[in-house]
Amino acid sequence: MQAFQFKMGGQVLTIGIPTVRECDGIFTPVNYYEQIEAVESYLARNIEGITVRDKLSALDIIALEVRLGAWLAQLKETPEYKAPPVQSTAQTVIPYNCTTTHIKAVAEYACMSFIEVWGLPITDFWKLYRDAIIWNYSRTAEGIDQLEHAKAISATEPDREKLGSSSAIARRRKNGE
Repeated sequence: MQAFQFKMGGQVLTIGIPTVRECDGIFTPVNYYEQIEAVESYLARNIEGITVRDKLSALDIIALEVRLGAWLAQLKETPEYKAPPVQSTAQTVIPYNCTTTHIKAVAEYACMSFIEVWGLPITDFWKLYRDAIIWNYSRTAEGIDQLEHAKAISATEPDREKLGSSSAIARRRKNGE
């Protein structure tokens, strides 16, 4: 199991993966009190007998948020968690911003309630979200085209077979370029 390490009060704490709800409270809180509650919930679930308000200063909470955020961002970029960068081609403009579409996508895909999704470790959520995106797009020909395009733009290595078949490249090789 992956774990996050955080230095607090001179000791290094090894803390488990936060839940979706804890991440939401830590990284997108309505106010500072919600953030404190989320940090307290996250730490209390992992460290017995901790009271965040007594042990952590505001700077400690900010440091935790920054370090945890950087660690999670790095983890999220790994192939098993990274959702394809597909873009909707829908022409409809929605006049409101919906902040829980990612939760709904996972809930529908995994046949879970919102509350169950909120309780998932964030890494499990990312895996399910990635699969939900792939599944939903793979149901139509246009969606498959979007997935193929997303794979092509996120590729880090060139497709040497396709490059080698290009007549322009063949001419360059022939001319010694």
